[in-house]
Amino acid sequence: MKGARVLGQAVLPGVVLVLAFLITVSLVSGPGRFGDRSAPRVETVYSVTAADIALGDNRATLRAFGEVVAAESAELRVASPGEVIAVSDNLEVGQRVTQGEALVTIDPFEYEGALRDAKAQLAEARAREAEAAARIAMEESALTQLEEQLSYASRDLERAKQLSTSGTITDKAVDDRRLLVSQRQQAFDQGRYTLEVEKARRDQQAATVSRLEWLVQKSERALQDTVLRAPFDGIVRSEAAAVGRLLAANDIAVSLIGADELDVRFVLSDQIYGRLRFNEALFGAPVEVTWRIGDIPITYQATVTRAGADIESARGGVDVFARLDLKDMPAPRPGAFVEVHLPGITHHRSARVPTAALYDDAVFIIGADERLVSVPVNVLALDDGEAIVEGDLETGDTVVTTRLAEAGNGIKVRRVDPSAQRPAPLEDATADLAAAKDAAASESADPEPAGRARRRRGDGPPAQEPS
Repeated sequence: MKGARVLGQAVLPGVVLVLAFLITVSLVSGPGRFGDRSAPRVETVYSVTAADIALGDNRATLRAFGEVVAAESAELRVASPGEVIAVSDNLEVGQRVTQGEALVTIDPFEYEGALRDAKAQLAEARAREAEAAARIAMEESALTQLEEQLSYASRDLERAKQLSTSGTITDKAVDDRRLLVSQRQQAFDQGRYTLEVEKARRDQQAATVSRLEWLVQKSERALQDTVLRAPFDGIVRSEAAAVGRLLAANDIAVSLIGADELDVRFVLSDQIYGRLRFNEALFGAPVEVTWRIGDIPITYQATVTRAGADIESARGGVDVFARLDLKDMPAPRPGAFVEVHLPGITHHRSARVPTAALYDDAVFIIGADERLVSVPVNVLALDDGEAIVEGDLETGDTVVTTRLAEAGNGIKVRRVDPSAQRPAPLEDATADLAAAKDAAASESADPEPAGRARRRRGDGPPAQEPS
């Protein structure tokens, strides 16, 4: 009796521990652990949204921010200093001026006098030039006569020499003729030298005339510069002229910016700029520019025309300029902050998918038997919530756009319309659960394990699940 009691005390704790272990395992494993072993496990079916893929040419829209700058600008500086005697009525900051409009007028009295004096000097020089020409003509005529006289005297001397050999004429007569020839030769040489001097004087006078003609042009230019005119249609940025004010040489009287020629300057990173230039997709590209006035957006069309010469290290990119097409739209003022949309590089035989469909470098498509199949892709560009990708995709493939925490090859899914997603009634949920149990029971008879997926193309081994 005592031995049975000791045996019971030794065995009873072990029995209690075993029963506790079995009960714990039963609770953890669920009701089917020790229940009906023939009841199949229900496979989870995920409701997902999806999108159909269409391969084609796609390009992302690059977004940047910039500012409006004037394509033309000018600083009207004073070339003819003096007192301001008149200004334009439009000479106020922000006012619009037209090309050729007289903005500032400086007292022209001194410049008119300088022009008159230059013209008088020019007229005098021209008269002297004409006088030199007349003297040259006179000297040329006299030289011709002296040449004739020299010729006559030379022939007379030759005759005298012939007569002296026969004793018809004395030696003194011959010497007299020699003296006459020498005098005629001297007079001819003097006339020739005089003619050369007159020609030199004429050339000097011609140079004087040329210099005075330039002086007249300079005086005329100085007189014209007393009126500062707008070189183009523009807007007055700043002005420093008033009636009675003395303006010195090189003072800035008016600063203008172009009113109709405006550019948008924005920055592209050196990588994006390099890709666009390499693919010849930058210059001439259409650009959409949005200027927001409060809550009102105004959209302009523009065309990329040029780029900066250097990479701006402070801003980490290259300045790009696009010319605005204003047409009849209100022109923004320079300095306005704008948003720029620029088309990127065209990617051939690519597809657009929502970024939510990306799982690292892969997407999941709905394959045979509505099971997920992982397809590796290369992300080419991102575009406002979408990704442009290339990979082993075909037109008509259905890519899953719902983000699944347990996404993997072979997962059973059901495509639903995103607009129709709403809590299902209780009876519909009960019916869905019963249908799932029936499907699981039918699959339990299949020797192939549930959840194993085959590739959608061919009979090869299933794709590996992403790690």
